[in-house]
Amino acid sequence: MRLNMVLSIISIFFLLTLSACSNNEVKYEGEPLKIAVIGDIPELNNKKIHFEPISLDEFGEDTVHISINFDAVMITPVMFEEASNDRFVEVYNNSKIPIIFFDSEKRNLPFTNEGTTYETARWESLNNGSHTTIYLSDIDADREDVWYFYLKNEKELDSLYKEIFQMIETL
Repeated sequence: MRLNMVLSIISIFFLLTLSACSNNEVKYEGEPLKIAVIGDIPELNNKKIHFEPISLDEFGEDTVHISINFDAVMITPVMFEEASNDRFVEVYNNSKIPIIFFDSEKRNLPFTNEGTTYETARWESLNNGSHTTIYLSDIDADREDVWYFYLKNEKELDSLYKEIFQMIETL
């Protein structure tokens, strides 16, 4: 009897874990997007979104190839310190596709301005409550566009992704 109870509990736990894993579905229904990712690949399900890992150096050395083959570049927190190195400022400012700074409390500023790294940027002066920033620079038009995305709680992460993907589609 006790063994049956333990097995039942294990089965319930397994089903709950399985259903939690399948909850990563993002209900984006726009055009298919191919996104280069520098850092951790997001764990989400959507047949229209394809993530491909690239290195920061690869992005820096071949921005033309990246711009032709991808709809956007996403940089995730594990790469923020390295990605905020001054040698990449020109790369971001000359990119022909949007750059997503995913989960950056400090927005795009440590990445697109020389003399500041992600670690040294003062959080208080940079945080506007946003979760993720999309940055797009047009050197020819002498223009920078920045969009901020907000996340109230982790349960709304799928909605955040959907908003980001919809914005990328329009750009």
